[in-house]
Amino acid sequence: MIQAESGIGHDALHAPVDVEAAYLRMLAGLLTSSSLMCEAAVTQAKYLTCMKMYIQGGPWPKLGTTMAGHKRLQNVATLLLNARSADVAGSYVECGVWRGGMSIFAKAVIEGSLRPDESIYASKSLNATLAKGEDTVTRNFYRFGVSMEGVRMVPGYFVDSLPGLRAELKGRGERLALLRLDGDMYDSTIDILYNLYDLVEVGGFIIVDDFGWHEDLMESWGAKDAVLDFRAVHGIEDDAHIFHNIDDAGAWFRKARNVEIRHHQYKRGVKDGNYSALRPMPLLTAKDYARLRHKWDRAG
Repeated sequence: MIQAESGIGHDALHAPVDVEAAYLRMLAGLLTSSSLMCEAAVTQAKYLTCMKMYIQGGPWPKLGTTMAGHKRLQNVATLLLNARSADVAGSYVECGVWRGGMSIFAKAVIEGSLRPDESIYASKSLNATLAKGEDTVTRNFYRFGVSMEGVRMVPGYFVDSLPGLRAELKGRGERLALLRLDGDMYDSTIDILYNLYDLVEVGGFIIVDDFGWHEDLMESWGAKDAVLDFRAVHGIEDDAHIFHNIDDAGAWFRKARNVEIRHHQYKRGVKDGNYSALRPMPLLTAKDYARLRHKWDRAG
């Protein structure tokens, strides 16, 4: 173990310890595998170089259970706790789970915080490389000692599984405090937004894992194009819904008001197998995105 550059003084050993924060830092190190891959570094320089990669995230870890880095994990924790402090009631839904690392971390954050009976996870991996069965995710929950009480996995392609989940949540009158999108592709992200966005409580949060802050439209994952299209056609590309950069890959915004979702156009698109009618006219351009990003950067 390499001591941090600032060092740990004698007084620090007797200072009050935030046990919850220390536990979450430890868990983040295990879920990303940074504690396994970086702690063995023989010099501080090598340790910091190793940690830089895991702070940002991105590589597919052989040992870790999440591709997200420490910044994106911290973002989920911060927004969940912000939702609690602002009395935003509702569940946490994650669409796109892989090995379950982010869901495990989120559940660890909300244990004893948000209502455990409202924690529900919608999972779907997009291809054979990313696909991990429910058994794998369940084993990883228990592997890290995180309770699965109140956790539910909903397997299937989003276009097939989310309408049923939507109906179930509406039937119970259940709302969402945080919706995390990790569908990568355009159609997958559209399916998430049109099925679940209107269930997010005003004041709740939407996180887009594959946003690509510095990438132009059509150069990044389709998720970014889908979210910007959705915001444009529903009139929420405004100062009340400012996007915030997490780590140059992920981004988030807060829901400021309810809007009427164009469900009938979406259902027609599903039936026809074509979502082109859901796009804004005129289409957003790289120049439009540059203007938006400039506004968001200025807003901080």
